[in-house]
Amino acid sequence: MMSGMYFRREVLRMTGGVLLFYVTYIILLLCSLLLMAAFTWSGSTLIAYASYQGVSGIFMSVAGALLLLLGILQAVFIILFLFSRHKTTVPYRTIITEKEQPVLFDFIHKLVKQTKAPFPKKVYLVPDVNAVVFHSPGVTGLFGDADKNLVIGLGMVNSLNISEFKMVLAHEFGHFSQRSMKLVLHVYTINRIIYNILYENRGWRNGIIWLSNKGLLAALLSRLFVLLAAGLHFLFRNMHELINRQYMRLSREMEFNADEVALSICGTDTAISAMRRAEMSNACFQQLLQRTTTWARQHRFIRNIYEAHRMLIKYHAKRHSTPLDHQQLPQYNDDHFGTTMKSQVQFRDQWASHPTQEEREQRYLAANIPGVTIAQSAWTLFHDAERLQEQMSRQVYQVLTPEETPGHWSAAEDLISEIEAFHEQYAFPTPYNNYYDDRPFSPIPPGRLEPFSEEEQILYTLSTLYTKEHRQRIRRYFRDMQDAATLQAIISREIQVTQFTYEDVQYHSHEALKILDKLQQQIARDSEWLEEHDRLALRYHYTFALRQALEAASNLQEQYKCVLSHQARASALNEIAGMIMESIPVFYNGNNTTPAKTDSWLRILRQEATQLLQLLQDLLLQHHISDQWEPDLQQKVTHFIQQQYPYLLAHPPLPEELEAMHDISAAVSDHYNNSILLMKKDFLYRCLDFSELSVAH
Repeated sequence: MMSGMYFRREVLRMTGGVLLFYVTYIILLLCSLLLMAAFTWSGSTLIAYASYQGVSGIFMSVAGALLLLLGILQAVFIILFLFSRHKTTVPYRTIITEKEQPVLFDFIHKLVKQTKAPFPKKVYLVPDVNAVVFHSPGVTGLFGDADKNLVIGLGMVNSLNISEFKMVLAHEFGHFSQRSMKLVLHVYTINRIIYNILYENRGWRNGIIWLSNKGLLAALLSRLFVLLAAGLHFLFRNMHELINRQYMRLSREMEFNADEVALSICGTDTAISAMRRAEMSNACFQQLLQRTTTWARQHRFIRNIYEAHRMLIKYHAKRHSTPLDHQQLPQYNDDHFGTTMKSQVQFRDQWASHPTQEEREQRYLAANIPGVTIAQSAWTLFHDAERLQEQMSRQVYQVLTPEETPGHWSAAEDLISEIEAFHEQYAFPTPYNNYYDDRPFSPIPPGRLEPFSEEEQILYTLSTLYTKEHRQRIRRYFRDMQDAATLQAIISREIQVTQFTYEDVQYHSHEALKILDKLQQQIARDSEWLEEHDRLALRYHYTFALRQALEAASNLQEQYKCVLSHQARASALNEIAGMIMESIPVFYNGNNTTPAKTDSWLRILRQEATQLLQLLQDLLLQHHISDQWEPDLQQKVTHFIQQQYPYLLAHPPLPEELEAMHDISAAVSDHYNNSILLMKKDFLYRCLDFSELSVAH
């Protein structure tokens, strides 16, 4: 476990960063007030002296008045720049009391005694798969003894047993006992102030616009304030980076420290299962929210989304052959949790605010603390759980789709059936053993394929061509390509680390090039193998088709080429969407971008728009693809072709127009990729007709 000395050192560093911000903030304000006092005194003195100077005194009076005005304006500007009211709202946070939930509060009372933490001032419920603690905001919270509050996500309750729920809350109470939690509140407040200054505060901007319209002299003053604002922006951006880098290091240690508290109470096995179940449950909950949002826009609502959430967890467990316990909660082991194909390039991200799951599990296992498991669902701690679930479900709809009012309730089973049908719609045939999943088809050389020789017909079958070992090699191949990109980022200093590990051996960052060269050789070998093996598999099916008729074999080859053609266009569409997304900050942050860079990006954007236009026109003519688009998407595509594209060629785009353009390209890309999946599925089922399976039948 991390030593207490290291943790205290991080706390001291963070304290220094927080104090630096407050001191800088106060110095800026004091300098502005002192400057105003100096200008006011100088201007007043000059005006008073000018009254004795005759005609020349008129000019001195004007100069004195300008000094007075400048002193007042800069003070007003600094005040407008540094101070702005900003009210934050937290949706669907519901407070509960001990009278309403006596069993839960009794559980919390016992747990705070075990963790030696203060009892939370307030307990809130939210819909998410989460649990957090926070200080009450305000000046009292910053500099006094702030109230501490607990937030419990019902999605978390929905996916854990009592022991795991205890582990999660004990972790949060571990934060309660940390004096460094006060620093978290300061960092949150500082981030809110800086974000407001940089992005949301319109007061000083409106003041400059007003001043620039009051004549030539006022326009010159407004330009001076623009330069001052640019300097202050630079200062606060760097202050934000400094504070948050330090905070993220501290945050990691706070998480480890809170883990130690919870682990000592609940044990290693409970800690690991709680984290795994929570992570998978959160993935299911996010998928559920996306689906329920779509349903709500179709005027279909679920009375209890947590019932659907439980069903979805069970469905995903079934899909991945994960066993369930007596409470119908999944039991994830290492294989089920997908840890077998992790990246070979590992380094500690010094700016990550939370440790990785792997880091936390390693600490849990190293501690090896036994614990007692209470397998009952965490819902048994809640009174009238079903009413709570339905109440929170209605609040979720109020936030996600406030324009839609529940009128007709649908069964949760219907939503799960629809998700299952969606997965089945795009699932490839089982005999391929996931060989073609999540990757493109390999290219083939021009000309007619070569059928199998007699020796090859004896040697290769479905079971030998599509083994699980081949699928593992393909996964390693794509894993290696990601690792190569990571090593390249280390070499180019996009990822700034001094050391990293590769295949569990530690290296210095300057050795990344040597590892990359070795890895690229392996990638080249695997790439060549994959292309050859894909061609081999295609020749296998081609040979069986040729036994039936030359036309059947030719059609099979043409169908494969058709998929390749669509893959290439989909890849181009994905690149266009990415390029448009990259260009948005350039046009958003016009004040920080040179005209030359803006013009360069505009040329690139127009080139991408031309390619997008050609792709969209082509896809619109292919009705088996475009007819699957929603009417709203078809309307947006038509609008881009007819109006937005000509406008873009004549005028620089506004940010909202760029966002609309990105939304179109991304939405069409998603639909197009789904269409290609169906093309692949159709092709692969047809291939099964040209295999030993068809001969056997």
